[in-house]
This record gives sequence, structure tokens and C-alpha cells, in this order.
Amino acid sequence: MSIREVRTLALQYTMMAGMLVVSWFVSTHFTDAIDASLIGASDTGEMLLVLFSIVIAFALGFIIYELAKPTIIPSFVLAIFFGIVSRDILSYVVQNPTALATIITIGAIFILFEGGLETPFTKFKTLLGPILSLAIVGTLINALLLSAVLQTVSQHFGLTLSLAALVLLGAALASTDPAAIIPSFQGLHFRNPRVKHIAISESAINDVVGAVMVTIFLGLFTKELQITTIIDAYHRLLQWEHLMHISHVVIVGCGVGIIGFLVLQLWSNWRFKVVTEEGSDAALFLAVPLFAYTIASALGGSGFLAVFLSSLMFHLKAHCRHVEHYFNHTIEGFMKPIIFMLLGAMVDPRELLAVAGIGIISGVLFMFVLRPLIVFTTLLPFCITGQKLKKKELLFLSFVRETGVIPAALLITIQLAGIPGANTATAIGLWIMLLTLTIEPPLTPLIARKLKLATEAPTLPERQHHGPVAVLCSRGYSFPERMRTVVDWCQQHAVHNIVLLHCPEERFTLQFVEDVHQRAQVLFDEHNERLTSTGQKDINFEFICGPGLLQDNIEKMIESGDVSIIFVGSKMLDYRLEDVKNLQVPFYFMS
Repeated sequence: MSIREVRTLALQYTMMAGMLVVSWFVSTHFTDAIDASLIGASDTGEMLLVLFSIVIAFALGFIIYELAKPTIIPSFVLAIFFGIVSRDILSYVVQNPTALATIITIGAIFILFEGGLETPFTKFKTLLGPILSLAIVGTLINALLLSAVLQTVSQHFGLTLSLAALVLLGAALASTDPAAIIPSFQGLHFRNPRVKHIAISESAINDVVGAVMVTIFLGLFTKELQITTIIDAYHRLLQWEHLMHISHVVIVGCGVGIIGFLVLQLWSNWRFKVVTEEGSDAALFLAVPLFAYTIASALGGSGFLAVFLSSLMFHLKAHCRHVEHYFNHTIEGFMKPIIFMLLGAMVDPRELLAVAGIGIISGVLFMFVLRPLIVFTTLLPFCITGQKLKKKELLFLSFVRETGVIPAALLITIQLAGIPGANTATAIGLWIMLLTLTIEPPLTPLIARKLKLATEAPTLPERQHHGPVAVLCSRGYSFPERMRTVVDWCQQHAVHNIVLLHCPEERFTLQFVEDVHQRAQVLFDEHNERLTSTGQKDINFEFICGPGLLQDNIEKMIESGDVSIIFVGSKMLDYRLEDVKNLQVPFYFMS
């Protein structure tokens, strides 16, 4: 690492620490003054306080995202600390059950909707058995065993948690989070990507399973049934009447989810026929998940399941890149940090320190004992079936245990329900989440490389020829018929360098890349022979293969400088219009 990089890193962490101090100072010293000025301003002072707190939460969510982006610290972890130091100024949201529940529910809805969009549905179908076994059976076992571990560890420390708190805490923390897992896979090239698809799909499905479990358990405990043990709670869950209720919840959720998908599909079909501004897409992708959740919940079904299913099915036929960009910026940018920040604001720091021993020991057992046990229990049968999973793949999945946004939202929901011991349970849960989010992300790629399941993805090679360049982008074998257009453009504009930027993304293998490279070289020679035969100057052709997403490699290519124009297929790169303008390089979309 160079001295310049060290200085930049030091500056980033200094800014992070400085913003934490500023947030703490403003929260502790100016909250009372803000109270007095807003309450005395008008008859709507109480409402203004809540709105002001929401504005502060949104602003901090954006700051957290920007501060964490260039560092190794996950934005989720940073958001928790910002919530802790800003407790006073966020208190009007935290202490207002309606406002808090609304924000958390909306956040969870959009996050699950995004999870469905990100789930590779074509791979999901081929790996359905392992995914559902791990995501449903594994999550149930995980929740049960975690509750038992929490009970044992807390009693060892002389703390007795209520049975409801133990059961609900286990259910809330049982699911993993795709938003925390996916970044761990960046920079890795998997020899067989199925293990990556299992981890991502499992994390999307078990978020729904965890949400449904918490909802049902809350119903059981608020009915004041005579539940005496953790096993008794799960026995009640599997009773006929509750199984019928679960079936109703699932069927209604699936039905409404299908309706949501049909709305999206009708929009997609219409969108291909009528060209409109992309701004209208945002409204639809806000309305559909809210509609699905509201209707499903009103009919007694799982709103979260409806939301997830509507986007999962849409991903099958009409997954548009600009929608991904929208959700990445709006959901990642402030919605996810806000949930963790509000969770941090709800926990008393003194209570957090008081249960540190319980939380840390439970978290270690959660990651390194329960997770491997559950993975091998649920997936070992698939080592001898048609899937033929390898034991080292199971071992890798044993270290994918990041707990994220939906568990955080569920913890807040439990606390709002007024369950006895919920405050202490939330503090313990926060420790477990912090451990999984700080230990697992750097451990996941390390284990993948040690097990030889993945290698470090190569960086984008540097250009050999300098000067103005035209870039033709490709994901497959469509470049030969498009190259003539690029060559003609270069001849007309006196550009003597052409780069074929090839990004096979999911199909990235050394054999595939070598085959494309050989075809490209033959094509390069043919064009230069044609130019030379007509007395024209030949062109400096280069083949550059970039791992990862095409759009990311285009941005890296532009950053290297001298890019005159980008040639892409009309359906290859679904950038939003404003994203294209921000790149400040002309794009030529080819049919």
C-alpha cells in the first residue's frame, strides 16, 4: 500500500470518527433546544418533531452509506454506532410506535422486493432442493437451536429471559441477508458458481421464513397460551390448526404475489411497445410491493411473502438493469442504514455492555457451531443425489452466516409488541448481528480461496496502446457482425485504437475467454487486411476481458481515460438515461 493510499484511508476513517463525534454532540446538546423551537412554532409541533427526526434519520443514512463505501466497515455496522450516539435526536421516531413501525415495515418491504429482483431465478430453479432445504428446514432448526443456546448461555450468566423473548429472538436472527452476503462474493471467480447461487437464494428465501415465523410466534404469545418450553412453542407451531393457519398465510401470500408479478409483467410488455421516460418506473416499483404487502396482510396472508414472490417471478422474464440501479441507490443508500440506525437508537448502551458476555458467546456459537451443524444436516443428502454437492461446498456455506436488515427489522417489531424482556433480547441480538457482520464478510472470501472453490477475480488489464479509443462491448459472440460499424466510425473520425471489452459475467471461465480471444484475433486480422488492401491505415486492436459486471468494467475503462465512444448492444446495457449522461462519454446503442 502506497503512502498516498494510507493517507487517503486515514482521512476516511478520521472523517468517520469526526462525524460520529459531531452526531453525538448535536444529539446530546441541541435536542432540547430543537424541541422547544419546534413545539412552540405552531400547533403541529409534535408532528414537526417526528418529521424532523425522520429527516435526520434519512440524512444520516445517506452520510453513513457514503462514509462506509470506501472502507472495509459494512454500512450496517456503522449505522448501529450512529444510532447509538444519536439516540436523543432520534427519540421522537423511536418513541412513536406508529411512526417507527411504518418506517420499519416500508423498509422491510422494499428490501425484500429488492431481494427478489437480485435472486438468480434461473439458477434458483435448478438448485431448488438444496435451497429450500437450507432456507426452510435449516431456518426452523436454526431458530430452535439458537433459542436453546441463548437460554443456556443467559442462565450461565445469571440472567433469565422470558420464554417469549427467547423464542422470538431465535426466530428473528435465524435468517441470513443477501445484502450482506453478496458484497463478500465480489472480487471472487467461482469455479462452479452454484455454491454462490445457493447462498444468495437461501438468504432471500429465509428472510421470508424468518418474517413469517416471527409473525406467527407473536400471535401465539399475545394470545397468552400456556407455553412452558421452547420445544412446546415449536410443537404448537406444528399443530394442525396452526399448520392450517400457516397454509392460509402462504397461499394468500403466493396468490397476491402472483398478482403483483402480473402487474409488473403487464407493465413490462407495455414498456416494450411504448417508449416513456424512465422516471415512471420508480413509481411502479414503489407501488407494487406496497400494494402486495397491504392486500396480502389485509386478507390474512404473508405480506412479506407476497412482496418477495412478485419480484422473484418478475426476475424470470423482465429483469431490467435500470431498476437494479434505482433500488441500489435508494435502498442501499439510506433505507438499510436507517433500519440499523433506529435499532441502535432503541438500545441503551448500558444494557448493551451488561449483556456483552452473553451476546459474544452466543454469537460465536451461532456462527461456528450452529451454522455448520445446520448446513451439513440439511445439505448432506444432496451430496449423493443428482446435485452431487461436494463436502467442501458445504464447508464453505458453513461460513456464510451474515445476519442483516430483515432480522434487524424483526427485532424492532418484537420490541414494539411489548414482549417481556424484549429490550434485553434486542441488546443480545445486536451483539450477535455485529459479530456476524464484522467477522463473516472478510472470512467468506478467505475460506472460498482456501477450499479452492474460488480464485481472486483478475482486474481489468491495462491498455497496450494509448490515445483515443473506441470501445466495443460484448458478453458473448455478437461482436463479429458489429465490429464493421465500429471500424467504419473510427475511419471517419481518425481514431486508430479499438478495444473489444468482453465481459462474460456469469459465464466467465478461462476456456470461454480463450475461445472468444481466438475468434477476436482472427477478426482483428481480417479487418486490418481489408484496410491495408484498400490503402488505409490499419487499426490497433486490443482484446480486454473483464471479470464482473459489464457496466462496472465500462466505468473502469472510462476512468483510464482517452475513451472516445462506447458501442453497446441495445439490450446489453440497460443504463438509466441519467447514468449514461453522468459517464460523460458518448454511447452508441447497436441493434
